[in-house]
Amino acid sequence: MRIFEAYVKKQLVEKIGAMLFFLVVMLYPNFVARAFGIFFIILFGLTSDLRQKRLDPLMGLPFSRPQIFWFEYSFLFLIVTVTFLIGLPFSTLTITTWIEFLRSVTFMTAFYSVVLMATCSGFDNYGAAFLFLLADLILAGIGTTEFGPRLNPYKFISPTHQGNVFMAFAFSIFLLFSAYIIFTKRGGER
Repeated sequence: MRIFEAYVKKQLVEKIGAMLFFLVVMLYPNFVARAFGIFFIILFGLTSDLRQKRLDPLMGLPFSRPQIFWFEYSFLFLIVTVTFLIGLPFSTLTITTWIEFLRSVTFMTAFYSVVLMATCSGFDNYGAAFLFLLADLILAGIGTTEFGPRLNPYKFISPTHQGNVFMAFAFSIFLLFSAYIIFTKRGGER
């Protein structure tokens, strides 16, 4: 646990200024506000370190590539959980509230994975994130989730629309393990 604490401390010391506004935005009990905050916090995290070739200093500390991957994911999960719990008293406690939390975790997992995979493949983390967000919004905006001629299966697993929360969560977990394999095999920096 001490290694994870060192990683969290390093991330907070280096990036709290950039993340502070987005942390406050994430306190608002709304999926869109949380997704907005999560989106930008992901961009300021590990993907930014990869793009700016700051992975070697992390490797100089007692962190392996798998640890860096899972520590960053755990750090993001911790941020989402803490901001959700702080904002919880200001929302109505229903099953919908907990589904909103699951939607936030799904969004975070999918975007962390996709942006990390793109950055490991040599793409710019900001460009890849905005391109994926735009593509996701367009692809999930077409058609409906009702069976018929206008059925759009992607709408069920889309990180932004999440037509089926559990299918979207399963898809985000698939993306997470794909990103893990790419990050540990390719090493991140290009």
